[in-house]
Amino acid sequence: MDDKTLLALFDKFDKSDAAELRFTGNGFSFELRRKEAFSAAAVQFAAPPAPAQNAGAPAAAQTSAPKSSSPAPHAPAGGGGAAAPGFEYIKCPIVGTFYRAPSPDAPAYADVGKKITKGQKLCIIEAMKMMNALEAEFDCEIVKILVNNGDMVEYDQPIFEVRPV
Repeated sequence: MDDKTLLALFDKFDKSDAAELRFTGNGFSFELRRKEAFSAAAVQFAAPPAPAQNAGAPAAAQTSAPKSSSPAPHAPAGGGGAAAPGFEYIKCPIVGTFYRAPSPDAPAYADVGKKITKGQKLCIIEAMKMMNALEAEFDCEIVKILVNNGDMVEYDQPIFEVRPV
């Protein structure tokens, strides 16, 4: 199965109501499952699995974004502290790895000063090889990004400080 066909299959799964997909054929197999326990703000989509390594087959592409060059200040883990008056925190709905962009060469979903609309993607949290897009629950402006690209984040940890608009 070529990459184009595989990505089309993943896209159809993402848009469907199916809870599980299993495929076996062409020398490899994969399985996709949705985790309904995540917050409604986390929309799931699967990263392409690494194909079985056959002699002469190319290695799978890396799916994680690179570390950012400029460090961001860290917020205390576990939801400690309140946002300044007029500001709110967007907190992490799951434990995982924080990524600002969908791939290493793609632009970040959210930058400081950017206005975000309800439903717009803010970041990706990778948990157990599943890529979970975190979407804004309200219109806002990004004031601070509280974690670095590639950092481990905890449940309920503030990851963005925002100003509702």
